[in-house]
Amino acid sequence: MCIRNRKKSTIEPFKKEHGGGAALALALVMASDEPKPANKDKKNKRKKVKKDKWGQPLPPESEEREAEELLEPVKTAAAEPETAPGSGDGRGEDSYEANKVVASGMPYSTTEEEIREMFEQCGPIFQLQLSRFPDSGNFRGLAFITFESESAAISALSLDGTKMGDRFVRVEKCRVDQKRKRKAEFLADPEKAKGCLSAYIGNLSWNVTEDDIIECFNTSKISSVRFAFDKITGKSRGFCHVDFEDDESLEKAIQKNQTEFHGRPMKIAYAVSNRS
Repeated sequence: MCIRNRKKSTIEPFKKEHGGGAALALALVMASDEPKPANKDKKNKRKKVKKDKWGQPLPPESEEREAEELLEPVKTAAAEPETAPGSGDGRGEDSYEANKVVASGMPYSTTEEEIREMFEQCGPIFQLQLSRFPDSGNFRGLAFITFESESAAISALSLDGTKMGDRFVRVEKCRVDQKRKRKAEFLADPEKAKGCLSAYIGNLSWNVTEDDIIECFNTSKISSVRFAFDKITGKSRGFCHVDFEDDESLEKAIQKNQTEFHGRPMKIAYAVSNRS
């Protein structure tokens, strides 16, 4: 109130003597002379951000320490030598079958003879498995080749990129996923149990009948044939078990493993008993 009254008492006489325009100028001058309130922002002025030599802001010391702690395990892991999957102590999630390779990308018209001719130059083949479409039984361009030696399998890797027809074949090591082993195929043929007289016959075409199986093993004495059927559809699941009358008949059947039957190579192995 005091400041305003003082302004008024000073300006009114000045206005009468010099006019309104001069009085307005005097008022502006007096207003500029009044003390201004202190700027609170100056008190809260931010500290100058430190920058590196590239002009980038440096993190606070606390954040820098946390970053170093996070990077410590990475530095330790980088210092340790890496172990190839499936080698060394064998604790890796992925491992490889020593004598086996997988060939993919082949034309669907490729025959078993052509695949054998291609890979036999690397070494003797122990087993050849052709992957087929489940609905038609036609070759799907994928094959698993097991050699008698590891050196032959390594040599087969040099065929990667070979042109077959109008396609390029990919050849690589056959990986075994320990978490997802396929139930339909044996990764290793089971050993013959004592007193075993039964064989597993797999990879059969859907239209194969009991008479076809008996005809296929006509040199052996068969006591029974047991097909596996789908509980819902009642259709064959593509495999069966055959019981033989003697050990000689069983061994003759085992020798027909991978024999072409109704357009598919049969998977024949000793039956595994469910009894403990």
